Amino acid sequence: MKTYWKRSVCPYDCPDECGLIMETDGKTVFRVKGDPKHPSAKGFVCRKMNHYEKTIHHPNRILTPLKRIGKKGEGRFEEISWENALTIISNKWKEIIDQYGAEAILPYSYGGNEHTIQNKSGEAFFYKLGASNLERTICSKAKGVGYKQILGDTQGKDPSIMEQSDLIIIWGCNAAATYIHAYQNIIQAKKNGAKIILIETYETPVSKTADEIFLVRPGMDGALALGIAYYMKKHQWLNLDFMKSHVYGWEEFLDTLTDEAAEEFSEDCGINPEQMKHLAQMLSQASHPSILIGSGLSRHRNGAMNVRCIIALQALTGALGDSKGGIIGELSTGYALNRDYASKPEWKQPHTRTINMNQLGDALCDIEPPVRSIYVYNMNPANTAPGQAKVLKGLAREDLFTVVHERFLTDTAKYADIVLPADTSAEHADLATPYGHLILQRSYPVIEPVGQAKSNWDVFRLLAERMGFQENFWKLSCDQLADAIVDHSPQLKQLWTEEEYQRYQEGYGVCLPVESPLTFKTPSGKVELINETLGKKDRIPHYMKLDHGVYPIHLVSAPHVQTLNSTFTERKELTEKRGKMTLKIHPSDALQRNISNGDLVTAYNDHAEVVFLAEVTKKVKQGTAVAEGVFQAVQTYNGLTVNALMSQQLTDYGEASTLNDNRIEIRKTKLG
Repeated sequence: MKTYWKRSVCPYDCPDECGLIMETDGKTVFRVKGDPKHPSAKGFVCRKMNHYEKTIHHPNRILTPLKRIGKKGEGRFEEISWENALTIISNKWKEIIDQYGAEAILPYSYGGNEHTIQNKSGEAFFYKLGASNLERTICSKAKGVGYKQILGDTQGKDPSIMEQSDLIIIWGCNAAATYIHAYQNIIQAKKNGAKIILIETYETPVSKTADEIFLVRPGMDGALALGIAYYMKKHQWLNLDFMKSHVYGWEEFLDTLTDEAAEEFSEDCGINPEQMKHLAQMLSQASHPSILIGSGLSRHRNGAMNVRCIIALQALTGALGDSKGGIIGELSTGYALNRDYASKPEWKQPHTRTINMNQLGDALCDIEPPVRSIYVYNMNPANTAPGQAKVLKGLAREDLFTVVHERFLTDTAKYADIVLPADTSAEHADLATPYGHLILQRSYPVIEPVGQAKSNWDVFRLLAERMGFQENFWKLSCDQLADAIVDHSPQLKQLWTEEEYQRYQEGYGVCLPVESPLTFKTPSGKVELINETLGKKDRIPHYMKLDHGVYPIHLVSAPHVQTLNSTFTERKELTEKRGKMTLKIHPSDALQRNISNGDLVTAYNDHAEVVFLAEVTKKVKQGTAVAEGVFQAVQTYNGLTVNALMSQQLTDYGEASTLNDNRIEIRKTKLG
């Protein structure tokens, strides 16, 4: 058997989208390694992708279309042909459209595959169909909007610059789980002499790298940032030269930082004034400070404002104009490709309703006129959407025609009427646009599709034909569509040399150029501490205090290093290392409730009751409980996960999720 190595790229919803090389014979992937020629990965790959071949060739992969023969949720199916599956789907959709209109059909997707074609082409299909539009904001949209409100379209900074920083504040980011190569940059920076500060809601695995740790109350990050800014102002630890030249509204912003406000900031965020002053002094006296902002702190009703307040600190230090420091964690490479060629926003039909993906439970149970069919791809909402109990109730509707395109029989797929077998990134071509570094990469198929699996794009092409779409667009193969997107992205040849462009076409990771750190793409051409488009209330970064209701414990939902949300849960070696579904509780909170380490506990609020295994630990702040990882129903104690305890409320800006803006009570429990 002759094998060879072929270049590829990770498809998952992670900032890194690492370059990979795969050993193959064209039909089987035998080994997966990090690509040593990838400018960011440099041969390193995470534990999840290190054995991606186990996912590609997993014995539980769905390899043929399936039709439900049991009750919804049971997971009982029979195999059918693609011809039969496409006929059932198209006939049912035509029936729904004739009777209720195309808006009765809802697509539901997110970042199960982040690459351009597999991620975006479904939008083109459902725009053309006239289905309800989906607002895809579950992850970090509020963070992005908060960044934009102060820095506009300014290019985000590559995390590699942190290796030249002398102070790094990791603010609300479990980089060991969610930003692995940035974490490697941080480790190298520490070796170079940088001081590492962690500001978090609990001690994550990143804690072992930190020189100092500050635990803040969930959602109060903006208060902490403004408190730090207050001490910078009070002691004149400010970069006045930078602010006078490059910051709009700095004087008015500083005027809001009063003695009275500072007392409230400290009391609410749980960080005392001396600690705030200490943070202010370290940040101001550093020559090249960097702040790495995570997404969790934006998953609150004040999420975008939290981000603005943190960014404001680097306006005061001048680090926003520094090539060796600034703000890390908000970066996009999508501008370099014409991704609209895949998503076809011009096909979006006027007056079509939009449904927010964070409110799927309401959409399936309450909305009028009702959703009659849902098509799920790149997503597992039964496990990952907020308000899980209501989502499951909606998915259980017998009058809801559900189609799921998946690789494994997920909890969502078990509710489907038709399940279509999905391929993996090794089985199709695509274009990667990471959001964690400045490297673009084009990928080509490594192996033939396994079984009867098909890519998102190939399924949409088949459905387009069945629904009578006539555009030549639907006749393109995956490779041809990739070619067309690149051909319709003339900016690539402007950004790269001919040699770089050719390397990209050959499948190598190629860096985009780094813009001057003093290029601020805002209406004023400056950092905008005041944003005049937001109106009187929010034009200046300020502390948005939240009413948290009657339940005493802040609930934080956090990533786990062994899995990626509900992805990779098919891999036994990863789920065994992840362990059981636990809730981290502070000893004082546990003592008040007669809870011991290892007890079963019920966390509850107005949305649901969820059973966890208690982990009593000082790594969480008193008044905070933390649940790491997303679990399948069979891995839970009562069929529900942490997402059942989450509301469907949206953030202040960006209409994003408030996954960390929920409160609970906890009681000791026993299962019958």
